[in-house]
Amino acid sequence: MGRSLYFLFISLAAFVICGGGSSLRPVLSGPSKAYLKSQVQFHCEVKGWSSPLTYELRKDAGILIATEENAKVTFSLKVTEESEGKYYCRVTTGGQTSNTVQLQAVIPVVGAMLRSVPDPPIIYEGEPLVLSCLARKGTHLSYTWYHKQEVAVPSVLYRLSENTLTVDAASEHHAGTYSCTAQNQVLTNPRTSSSSILNVVVKKYISTPKLSFTVFYNGSALIANISCRVARGSPPLTFRFLLNDVEMDVKRVDSLDTWFVLPVALKLGSAQCKAETQTQQLISDPLQLEVVPVGGAVNVMVTYLHNAVAEVAAARLSCVPTRGTFPAFSWSLNHSSLPAEGDSHVLTQHGQILFLTDINAASPGYYRCQVRDGFDDNSTWVESEEILIKKTDLRVTPMEVIAFVFCGFLSMVIIGGTYCILRNTNRGNHSRNQDVNQSEMTSNTQRVPVTDISYQAQAVEMKTVIKEFGV
Repeated sequence: MGRSLYFLFISLAAFVICGGGSSLRPVLSGPSKAYLKSQVQFHCEVKGWSSPLTYELRKDAGILIATEENAKVTFSLKVTEESEGKYYCRVTTGGQTSNTVQLQAVIPVVGAMLRSVPDPPIIYEGEPLVLSCLARKGTHLSYTWYHKQEVAVPSVLYRLSENTLTVDAASEHHAGTYSCTAQNQVLTNPRTSSSSILNVVVKKYISTPKLSFTVFYNGSALIANISCRVARGSPPLTFRFLLNDVEMDVKRVDSLDTWFVLPVALKLGSAQCKAETQTQQLISDPLQLEVVPVGGAVNVMVTYLHNAVAEVAAARLSCVPTRGTFPAFSWSLNHSSLPAEGDSHVLTQHGQILFLTDINAASPGYYRCQVRDGFDDNSTWVESEEILIKKTDLRVTPMEVIAFVFCGFLSMVIIGGTYCILRNTNRGNHSRNQDVNQSEMTSNTQRVPVTDISYQAQAVEMKTVIKEFGV
């Protein structure tokens, strides 16, 4: 026994002398994070050393945690909140200390939830929104966000910072369901907790309401169906119907439009509609609630339509009554009623416009339009004069011909104007010559005036120009 201890002492002394004491520096390994109440292990050894040594595990400023003797030792600990700190080990022989290992006690995450500002998360376009992912318990957490799908990092729609998701100016793209997942940042056995879904509503601002109305006859009275609607916005909405600035009815609906029913005389007055939300109140333009019966003359306006080679290919017949707020239209050909659609015709704009889509294929004959009040089936039809429409080979004058003729006419006007100016100028010169040379003109010598020669030359030139243009 004594001989064994002697050889151990000699070997240790030789190792220390040869290595200058540095070879007995131990190395500590262990986890950097561990859950509370879990067991963790720290391993301490001197690399390349196989004989038993005494190792101490210490913490922070030198607090002794445990002592073990072997060539390689393992220290087992149960993690508590006080377990956090910097750990190192040392060899009692020689006093060398190891590297440090920082241990963090991790509380397992539970109870993830979402909180919003504002709460509830109902906002209008352009307003901010802040969502926070909170956990009832848990430390050392990372967060993953979901809006219909996992939110990419970085994102152009949101600002992500720690456990918050921020929207600076909301749009319709930010509406929908949100959730988050909190996860402990532990390499082994990471734990997660997911929140419930939170629905974010992004409301649209309403547009100016539009007012319109139709009427019908119920057999004893004339009834108006008055429509008030907005083109965009988010329900619910409150609509108020005003007649001559007096509120007549109020409706709160979960849609973008509503109807008001009102018995009417032929003229009620000025109507308006208000649309309201929690943040807006807009009013429509005034609309005169006036019902004018169909009356007066009925005219048919005909417009011929041409194809690419300037041939008459189709015709547009428009029925225009002199008056009538809600006219109903009917067309006839040779005293027979025309259906809404045919092989070569079609009716549009509630029957007011008749298109003969192929004038050569359409039946030739006399077309007539009839108009009556659309709200009263018993009202009298007012008829137009008959219009004869038949096959035609008429062509429109090509644009090139029109341009050529116009240019020729314009040239004639310019030449004629120049001729008149020159003639008046020469005539004035001739008068002045007569005044100056009056004594000479009394002589018996007869002279041919130069201006007469000019007139003759200009007349010949004018005839030549006119002949060139074929006039």
